[in-house]
Amino acid sequence: MPTATKHPFATKDRVTAAVDLPRVPAGTGGSVIQVQGLSWIRYWVWFDNGERVGTIHRDKLMSADEWERRNDAPSEVVAVVAGATAAAAGAESGGFANVGPVPGHLIERSRLARERWAAKKG
Repeated sequence: MPTATKHPFATKDRVTAAVDLPRVPAGTGGSVIQVQGLSWIRYWVWFDNGERVGTIHRDKLMSADEWERRNDAPSEVVAVVAGATAAAAGAESGGFANVGPVPGHLIERSRLARERWAAKKG
């Protein structure tokens, strides 16, 4: 689902992890504790399992209504949506999920620079 069609969250909103995050399995509920950014919005969430995770993109979070609709959908639809989300995250971050504060294009730029440097040395 494109980000433009999703409503942003506000501080204290209840959310659910839509995908597995570090130390937080998909389906874990939590509360938004901080919203950061102007045009590139990220969320800090305090999850019910006690973990606080920051710089989470809206695509990785769902409201309670969105989570219920997803679980009511046929499993084939859920698999297609989950696969598309994972593919987008992988392509965006150079092949691995990036939930940290560094954008994927910068990680890719660093990888290419290391390869150039190694080629000069070797």
